[in-house]
Amino acid sequence: MMLASPSSSSLRRSPLLICILVVLVIQSYFLFQYNSQAATPSYYRHDDYPARGPNADPRAGASGTQPVLSQKTNIPIRPAMLHDVVLAIKTGATVIHARVPLQLLTFVPNFPNTLIFSDMKTKIGNFEVADALARVSSEEAGSSLKYWRSLQELQSQNTALSDSDGKMGDLKEGWALDKFKNIPILIDTYQKYPHASYYLFIDGDTSLISSNWWPYLIDLSQKHDPLHSPVYWGSMALLNNAPFGHGGSGYLINQAAIRKLIPEGKTYDESYLKDLERNYTKMASSSCCGDLVLGRAMTERAGVSVKHKWPYYQGETWWSIPYHESNFCREIGTMHHVVPEDMQEIWDFEQAMLRKTGMDKWRPAGWTDAHETGSLEWNFSDMPREAKRMNTSKYKYILFRDMYDWFIAPKMPKELSKDESGQLTESTIRVGWDNRSWKETELNKDKIKADGTEQWKKDAITSEKNCRIACEKHKSDCIQWYYRDGICGLGNKVNYGRRLRNEGTYDEWKKLGVSGWIPSRVEKKLAEWRSKCPGQVV
Repeated sequence: MMLASPSSSSLRRSPLLICILVVLVIQSYFLFQYNSQAATPSYYRHDDYPARGPNADPRAGASGTQPVLSQKTNIPIRPAMLHDVVLAIKTGATVIHARVPLQLLTFVPNFPNTLIFSDMKTKIGNFEVADALARVSSEEAGSSLKYWRSLQELQSQNTALSDSDGKMGDLKEGWALDKFKNIPILIDTYQKYPHASYYLFIDGDTSLISSNWWPYLIDLSQKHDPLHSPVYWGSMALLNNAPFGHGGSGYLINQAAIRKLIPEGKTYDESYLKDLERNYTKMASSSCCGDLVLGRAMTERAGVSVKHKWPYYQGETWWSIPYHESNFCREIGTMHHVVPEDMQEIWDFEQAMLRKTGMDKWRPAGWTDAHETGSLEWNFSDMPREAKRMNTSKYKYILFRDMYDWFIAPKMPKELSKDESGQLTESTIRVGWDNRSWKETELNKDKIKADGTEQWKKDAITSEKNCRIACEKHKSDCIQWYYRDGICGLGNKVNYGRRLRNEGTYDEWKKLGVSGWIPSRVEKKLAEWRSKCPGQVV
């Protein structure tokens, strides 16, 4: 037995000193381990972690999530800022949080002067959302504003418009308010930015190919001075022979056109603006749509009618667009009915195309470092001399062709179907799918009764087989078809469409509809259309 030294005796007499010594030893050990790991990133090794499958990230935690700082980030391609364009987004309080955030994350940063209008005053992140109905005359709108007042009351009581499952308020009631917004939005937008060259109005479910707008507006400004040549352009719709720019497709109004509606000197004249608003609020009360009301105001009061500029202003989204010779080689400006998931995919598509075409670094002639930093704003009404002579036809626009190649071509069914005898047909099919062929030619009982004398037309509405044969054998320009009980659609445009329902049995899907395409004809048409496209970027 070893004899105790004086020092060990003192330690035995001081348990506190022993505890302190143990803590210091443990602390030194962990500091050594930490410094070793910091010097050598051994946490990248798979064998340091329990196995979670062959594709597991070794940096992931137990739940499979990555530490935020270790995730790869892609810096988005941002075109030159469109300083001289005011972007006004119209939406509703019950859908704003489902739609607008994706707009703010994707194309909106390219438009530094952006305004958002809803049914109530609120915020999304750092964006102030204005109440588009605040200046609407209650005497003219009457009981139509009942739901708007309910929204204000809910907001004052701090009551959510959607529950924890995301179920929203009355969308039908919200839509009824929408028709009163367009004129007030135009007035407020002009008051906030009275000197802009262009005002672009869109909805919360509209997506933009923002990089296409630069060359488009330069070309437009070269031909129509935004201060003196009125422009009210969009996808023209007609109702009771009244033309108007379809709101969901977006419409563009320049400074010269807006001055026709709100003359110089009247921009802040509330008496004049109140009279303008009251007249068209009264009209909206008996109308279907706010874009129609604005179209009437521009035509009747400003003397500027909308110019039809489809397909640049587009009322469809990537899966519902009918691709055809009329649009295949044309530029895309807007899309409508875009759900958030599609908006993200469209943004990713634009980013990829900018790299592919080499337009990711493009800037207009006359653009300077001062423009890039924002210390000098670009003005379309007074462009630099170089930009006024710029040949925008050399710009590699993103075309409908590119959208087809990116979204549609990889998804089209390839395998030919078989008929009852087991023989291959000319068609590929999808069950429970709507490729929207009926939008081109729809055969139904009423149609047959009115003008259908040919037997093949009568047969076409009786079965899927006969509808397919009608396309394959009886219409040489037919490249796709759709059949549902008593309806046969025959199309000469390529439309991908969508699944009608995600759940159900094969028989249940079949009752909803069967879509077919004739691949040989589709490819022949695509080759024909493609040959007419500029700059074969493939």
